[in-house]
Amino acid sequence: MTNEHTNNDPWNEDNIGIFAYGSLLTDPGREIGPHVVDRIQCESPWPVEYARRSETRGGAPTLVIHPKGSKVKGAILVLDLKRNEEARVCDWLRVREGRTSRENVKSMELNGLKVVLYAHLPANIPDEELTPEYLADCALASVPSLLDRNGIAYLADNIANDIITPLTDAYSSAIFFLS
Repeated sequence: MTNEHTNNDPWNEDNIGIFAYGSLLTDPGREIGPHVVDRIQCESPWPVEYARRSETRGGAPTLVIHPKGSKVKGAILVLDLKRNEEARVCDWLRVREGRTSRENVKSMELNGLKVVLYAHLPANIPDEELTPEYLADCALASVPSLLDRNGIAYLADNIANDIITPLTDAYSSAIFFLS
């Protein structure tokens, strides 16, 4: 599932990348989107799970790095910008991820790129509440406040992108059972 860099690619190791999974895959945002010159499909380097309630999604569960999750399908969004633009891209990612702090944007080397940024937002759903029923309750509660950015739409987009975690199937089923 990993694409290796070839000499025919419109980028090299000095381009900046952003590792994307979840909504960042389908909507990189107006600052990042126009700079994407390639997408390298690859598995996340770490496990992710629906372990964060997002204020920007009406309290709906969103994917974050979490030990109870699993590695998922993702992509490196290769930008037309070089490493000397890292601070600028970091700011774009911070805004795209709900104005998170600079400490929550990390960097790694991956798939031939020296700088691949990613958001490492903290989980805020306690492990004892990390159940399909709790996630479904949060997703359903988010619908009235945000018709287009709610938890059900977020989950549906992830399933459509084949981003499957250990809780995905039971979480999806719980939504249909509770609604």
